[in-house]
Amino acid sequence: MPTGLEHLLSEGVVSEVIARLKSGKEAEVYVVRYGAMVVAAKVYKDRAHRSFKNNADYKEGRSVRNTRSQRAMARGSKFGRAAAEDAWKTAEVDALYKLHAAGVRVPTPVMYLDGVLLMELVLDAEGEAAPRLIDVGLTPSQANAAYRDMLSQLVRILSCELIHGDLSPYNVLWGATGPTIIDFPQIISASHNSRSEAFFMRDARNILGHFASIDRSLLARSGDASQIWRAYVSRELTPDFMPSGRAPAFVPRSRALEAPRPSRPLLPPPPQRNGPPLAPQRSGPPTQRNGPPPPQRNGPPPPQRNGPPGRRNPPLRRPQPQGPEVFVRIARGVPSSAVATPRDDRVVSAQESGATAPTSANPTTNTPASARRRRRRRR
Repeated sequence: MPTGLEHLLSEGVVSEVIARLKSGKEAEVYVVRYGAMVVAAKVYKDRAHRSFKNNADYKEGRSVRNTRSQRAMARGSKFGRAAAEDAWKTAEVDALYKLHAAGVRVPTPVMYLDGVLLMELVLDAEGEAAPRLIDVGLTPSQANAAYRDMLSQLVRILSCELIHGDLSPYNVLWGATGPTIIDFPQIISASHNSRSEAFFMRDARNILGHFASIDRSLLARSGDASQIWRAYVSRELTPDFMPSGRAPAFVPRSRALEAPRPSRPLLPPPPQRNGPPLAPQRSGPPTQRNGPPPPQRNGPPPPQRNGPPGRRNPPLRRPQPQGPEVFVRIARGVPSSAVATPRDDRVVSAQESGATAPTSANPTTNTPASARRRRRRRR
């Protein structure tokens, strides 16, 4: 007996364990006595003992109220893994309460304590535990009516912003009141999961495929899921929405039936030029100009860039002088300030002549320091 169920027995919450009903991927179900009622006790398995472990896609968009637990779950610490396990178990409990209040045919939840969910035991018409849909033999008329009933249940679930995520004939019980949907640990948020459309389409396809294998006329209702999802995306989905089942027919556009397009306003004509009209352009070879040819540039041709083909040549640079140019004003016995005309001046480039530039006639430059500098330059 599971530890959680033993704890409920020792605490007196459950008075008797009648039988073991079934064992699934995530939990085991027992028939127990809770007070005066006979209910189903769903005992969740630990992650190490579950056969269904790849639940990352289903948990996308889920959140917990405790921010500390949310951060620990994101980091993947030991406390975070325990919090994620508890959130995984309580997801079905929260979904059952919400869907039962919305009128979806699900088992009525009773209580949740120590990892054990007590809920209504679904019975068939004979008062026995209801079988799974996959184990029931239906007639074509029963399959057609059951498909429409299941389609309305899917619409109500989606109206609650939820998607079952793992719906199949194995997760539907054939109860006395109609098909009853069970097993909601993989419940998905329709508005916060990036793959919500794919999960919804898969659920609807599984249900349609099962009933269409009995009633072949249901194959024509392959567009039901798409119509429901389009209504949800456009915010037109209501709990009583019922799709037609047919994909919208392609109607080619006919230009004869289209409304005439509004005509564009006419642009004003260009302004008239005041003057002689332009000469008409002639067709043929261009005429030759009468006059002297343009002057030719006399000088050396531009340097050619020699380099390997396919490689960008470096840019040309002008040659820089090797040394500084020194321009010295020399006056014959006359200071530079007293020179009246440029006839008595002479400019000598020290770089071109190679001679030492003579000193200025200014007496303020004839200092011992300037004499030492001149001697160093002569060396």
